[in-house]
Amino acid sequence: MLLSPLGVLGKADPEAEPNNMQMLFQLGLGFVLLAAQYAPGIAAPSSQCRRQCGNVEIPYPFGIVPGCSLTQAFDLSCEVQDGIPKPFRGAFEVLDISLAKGTAGVLNYILGYCYNTSTGSMEYFGQSGGFSGDPSSPCRLSDTQNRFTVIGCSALALISDYDGTGYQGLGVATCRNLSDLVDGSCSGMGCSQTTIPKRMYYYDTTFSPSVNTSQIWEFNRCSYAVLMEAAAFEFSTMYVNTNKFNDTYNGRVPMILDWAIRDVKSCDAAKQNTTGTYACLSANSKCVDSTNDHGYTCNCTNGYEGNPYLQDGCKDVNECNRNPCPSDGFCRNIAGKYRCSCRLGKKYVTESNTCNSNIGFIIGVTMGLFGLMVIVMITIFWGQMIIQKSKLNKVKEEYFRKHGGVLLFDKMKSEKGLAFNVFSEA
Repeated sequence: MLLSPLGVLGKADPEAEPNNMQMLFQLGLGFVLLAAQYAPGIAAPSSQCRRQCGNVEIPYPFGIVPGCSLTQAFDLSCEVQDGIPKPFRGAFEVLDISLAKGTAGVLNYILGYCYNTSTGSMEYFGQSGGFSGDPSSPCRLSDTQNRFTVIGCSALALISDYDGTGYQGLGVATCRNLSDLVDGSCSGMGCSQTTIPKRMYYYDTTFSPSVNTSQIWEFNRCSYAVLMEAAAFEFSTMYVNTNKFNDTYNGRVPMILDWAIRDVKSCDAAKQNTTGTYACLSANSKCVDSTNDHGYTCNCTNGYEGNPYLQDGCKDVNECNRNPCPSDGFCRNIAGKYRCSCRLGKKYVTESNTCNSNIGFIIGVTMGLFGLMVIVMITIFWGQMIIQKSKLNKVKEEYFRKHGGVLLFDKMKSEKGLAFNVFSEA
């Protein structure tokens, strides 16, 4: 008789069939869970991977050589321009990558809209498409650090994200003449800045043709629009009546991208590691939910620094090298933190990071010394008493011997304790 998971071959058992199906389901589920548990993890990048392109460090999970990034979505190219190697993500030059912040700085193209005095018409220059990306990309346009910046005295620019968030926004900059403008002010007169929503991975920019500089070209020939890092911009009135804005940045300005691991929604999902792709590999790392769309990034825990995406990538920081303790104190480095202490007689105060006099310790030492002195004095007194008593006993013994005390004592012994009289001189 042959057996199978369905029962005895050739003999169907209607009552046993549901149990057999349940058994098959449980076995299948067990195999799935077992496979998930032993799913291949993220392969560590080779130590031979290039981590520098020109002056820019390329930390993992990014890479500039095939097989040196977490996934192809983190691949960058290293191209030589004017004899200098520079990293690029598509058409955008990468300025820096921050693991701790989960950001990357890139150069974004300025869109210009200028009046051509020769043809008497308005013309575009620069890249009108804005920044391009896709939902699977790890990068999003930073909503906290970027602003849609528009410059001009008759400028109406549109920024849109039709296929993504569906966002549409306007940037308006106006002025009657140059005397209306103030250096450093970007509140609508000659310059405006507009925030963008979260989750944007691309944008388009265009100008309204009906609002142009054809009537004011003598003092404002060009208008400009670009999404750029707010902290990198300070308005100058010369941006309106000259080409200084475009020339200063050579047609490109800094922009910030927020990047994250986006194959899961959050850290809770990532930590389940059902696919073996949890990216926070260092033992001293932590998972941080992305604040710009779904996904997560990894950071080293407090007291550690390095690359949390690598095994043993987070190293203990010797905080004592930074002299965090008072100048008259001591610093001791311990795993993940440090500890300050002070010399004898002083107490470390965390709130003020100072070594203050330890009144309790001083009082305790003083009382201890006083008690010790009392004990010493009592010891000396009793010692003197014992010495004096010993001397007195010796004097008595000598007096006893000189005045016949020994003979008397011997007489008492010879008489075996019989009574006798002792006479003294009258």
